[in-house]
Amino acid sequence: MLLAISILSITAAAEVSADAGKKLFKANCASCHKLDKKLIGPALGDVTQRRTEEWLLKWIRNNAEFRASGDADANALFAEYKGSIMQAFPALTDDDIKSILAYTVEGDKKAAPAAAPAPGADAAAQAPAEGGNSPWLIYILGAFLLVNLVLLFRVRNTLKQINGENPTNLLEDVDFITRVLIANKRFMTFLTVVLALGFLYAIYSFLMGIGIEKDYQPVQPIAFSHKIHAGENGVDCNYCHSSARHSKHSGIPAANVCMNCHMYIDGSEVVDASGNLKYGGERSPEIQKIYAAIGWDPEERVYMEGYEQKPIQWIRIHNLPDLAYFNHAQHVNAGKVECQTCHGPVQEMEVAYQYSELTMGWCINCHRETEIKGENGYYAGAIDGSASISDRLVDRFHEEKITVANIGGLECGKCHY
Repeated sequence: MLLAISILSITAAAEVSADAGKKLFKANCASCHKLDKKLIGPALGDVTQRRTEEWLLKWIRNNAEFRASGDADANALFAEYKGSIMQAFPALTDDDIKSILAYTVEGDKKAAPAAAPAPGADAAAQAPAEGGNSPWLIYILGAFLLVNLVLLFRVRNTLKQINGENPTNLLEDVDFITRVLIANKRFMTFLTVVLALGFLYAIYSFLMGIGIEKDYQPVQPIAFSHKIHAGENGVDCNYCHSSARHSKHSGIPAANVCMNCHMYIDGSEVVDASGNLKYGGERSPEIQKIYAAIGWDPEERVYMEGYEQKPIQWIRIHNLPDLAYFNHAQHVNAGKVECQTCHGPVQEMEVAYQYSELTMGWCINCHRETEIKGENGYYAGAIDGSASISDRLVDRFHEEKITVANIGGLECGKCHY
């Protein structure tokens, strides 16, 4: 229910940070709450004006125990949301909760407007860069060649008329030029080399494309929209793909993860004039598929006893060959790599697809260009108290920027068994 009403209270403590609160909000609260409107639980933008810090701390620590103590406001809130159960968050410290509250007050900072171009700047430099492989150059060269051939034919016919010979038609001219070129050994050698290189390049391109499924977009058994979940509702990727933090694989979320929200959201919700969430229209057929898989009765709002659950046959999109090793946890925790780096703007995808090539060259380029995050616990700290690991790496490589490649990121054994 009120997943993140657990977010509350501002203090001047140095540990409290709205930026840290934003991350905590997305990881723990965004699946059930928004700042500006109701979702499963109430809007949290003004929560500090509605409740005291002491009350909120008790609610988030263990709301069931708090209600059992007889607090009238806690029980009234529980009844207002039809008995929706909110999980407890004993792992969050007071500073964590206060950081989340700071974020609910501050909200997302608006991006600074782009700086205006300098007066007199070159307009061509300000224009968006475009690809250099424009087909227009090929069209122009082709047209130029055609015009020259036509002129050549006309000159040849004119000379024939002057000499009293009969002019030839286009087919005869083409036949004549073909015979001349075939008889020219240098031209035939050049043409053979060009055709052979073109054929070999075509074979090379085909072979290098085997196994590359960029833009692969299969039809899934349930029309799940990342745009609605990760984009509009701001659900953190790691909320559903939680194993990405501690496992090689990011994992496909089980249906019970979906039910954390869809136990209360079935697609029939409407908001009345007072801003209250009510159930009205027809349930979403896609959400009904989740209910059918897990055995949830949306009328009685209970799991059906003795129901044989059916797995949802999701189709995997991103596949690496068996000889390649990739660890999500290493990249998420040590590298602090954003999901969008490899998976693209998932928050904008109505239907998910493979955004990147995921080839060896693509990975190697990333390792060569990505600077290690020296401020995190993997590279910050001193080994013997004399200097931080980051400082040692700078001294060793004599470079200001230490990339993943510098610390063994290009070794074969790192990615291949």
